[in-house]
Parts: sequence; C-alpha cells; structure tokens
Amino acid sequence: MLAGADSFIKEITREAGDATLKRFGKDGVHYTKSERIWDVVTKADLLSEKILVSRIKKQYPRHGIISEESGSHNPGEEYVWVIDPIDGTLNFASGTPLYGVMVCLVHDSEVMLSAIHIPATGEFFFAKAGKGAYLNGKRIYCSSRKDVGKTFGTGSTSFSPRSTHFFGKLLKAGKGDQMMYGSFGSMANNACYTAAGRRDWMVALNGSIWDFAPVSLILKEAGCKITNMKGEPWKFGMLEMVAANPVLHRKLLVLTKDV
Repeated sequence: MLAGADSFIKEITREAGDATLKRFGKDGVHYTKSERIWDVVTKADLLSEKILVSRIKKQYPRHGIISEESGSHNPGEEYVWVIDPIDGTLNFASGTPLYGVMVCLVHDSEVMLSAIHIPATGEFFFAKAGKGAYLNGKRIYCSSRKDVGKTFGTGSTSFSPRSTHFFGKLLKAGKGDQMMYGSFGSMANNACYTAAGRRDWMVALNGSIWDFAPVSLILKEAGCKITNMKGEPWKFGMLEMVAANPVLHRKLLVLTKDV
C-alpha cells in the first residue's frame, strides 16, 4: 500500500465534502445530462471534482482517475482513484441533506481504501482492506438480523423492469407487514447506513462504477457479504450488488437470482 495514502484519501474527501456543504441550499441544477430526473449536475459537483482531481494529480501524477463528471484519466494504470464528487446530486440540488462525496483507491482491480463523507450530517465513513470499516473513527458492523421477512432494506427504487420484478418478489416475501424497503436517493447513504446496521440489507440494481466501487469496501469491511444478483462475488466493474450479513444474504438471493 502507498505510504500516506490513508491520511491523504481522508483529507481530500473531507476537503471536497466541506466545500460542497458551503454551497448546500444555494446551488440548484446547473445542467441536466439526460432525461432522467436524477441525472443532474450542480456547480458543487464540479467544485468537488476539481478539488479531488487536482489534489490526486499533484500527489500521484502517474495514477489513473475515473470520475463521474470528467470521465477517465489513464484508467489502465496499476493504481486508479474512483471518484463520485457528489452522490445524490438531486437531493443536494433540492435542498435534501442526503448526499455524499465518495472516493476510493483501486490497486490492480481491488479496492484497497475507501472514504465517504456525508457532509450535512458530519458523518465520515472509512475502510481499509482487511482493517475494518469505521464511522467517525468508531468501528461499525452490519445488521445481524436473519429473517428477511422482518427486515428494513434499502437500494434501487427506480421503476425499471428489473426493479419492478424485484419489488414483486419483495411484496410476496414481506407478508404480514413486517418488512420495510426504501431508498435515501443516494448510494452513499444507502450503503453506509447498511454498513452501520441502520438498514439490514441493500440491493442495488443499477448505477456506475463510481457508485459501486467506493461503497463495496465499506460494506465488505463492515461484515456484509457482497455479490451480484446471482450470488457471484462482487468484482470491480460489476454494476449491481446484493449486500447483507452472510445468513440474510443467502435468503435474499432467492429474491434476486433471476432479477
């Protein structure tokens, strides 16, 4: 592992997150990337990305970077930084304090470090491969619940064909009004709150590499088993995820394996 990378990733993620918070409630949508209502960009997105990319290029000029807004820079390098300058931009733009700045360091397709800052709540999540996941310096663990019918899950809630198929399975599994499911509108919040045991599981059916790579290590180091919908171990580049404690995960796969 690179000397000083732990402190560096924390420093730049905090800096970018703090910069976005200064603009929270002031920035509306700067421009729209597509017809999807959540696919928007604010000035704070661009500011956060500028901070992160410039700091990384200065500190590690030979490293690759994959970022949501500016695309890729030498993505085939041994070390690659994956950045989501604001995850949950629609929340940010609408004055909803559920968004995060996400950064991770990938070495030969393995996520080694991950930092996620939830600026509006002052929550900072960090994980290092093999060393656990932490919230504001305190070790966190995923939920230990085992009965999928008595859980509160989170994840994708857009009405895509895959999502509606999954929702139908959830409705059948949640008979008796003992299951709950919802989304914070941000992968950062969905995943980090699952890692901290505030939600019992996460099923994310769509997104981009900057959505999945940073959260993967936080979830894994908190004790979650993370796979694709079929139960295959999650690997860098996969754009779907099932995350839960091992017992609950096995039961969730009954609902996701053909989604």
